[in-house]
Amino acid sequence: YPKASLRNEETGTVSLNFLIGTDGKVVDSKVENSSGSKSLDKAALQALSLCKFKPGTKDGKVEQMWVKMDFVWKF
Repeated sequence: YPKASLRNEETGTVSLNFLIGTDGKVVDSKVENSSGSKSLDKAALQALSLCKFKPGTKDGKVEQMWVKMDFVWKF
């Protein structure tokens, strides 16, 4: 949680789109719907960049794929 956002008691949901590479790492990401706080949106993108996922497959072949996810900030 960003310190300033915590002090200001900011909450919200960030809707993210991100591209998972064939190695499971996030290749690209963007905010689809903001939480209303730039700090929370930025922190969600930073946290997402640290994650590793199981790569997607199409017709049995590993491929890059776009995925949607909501990141909920609350206390």
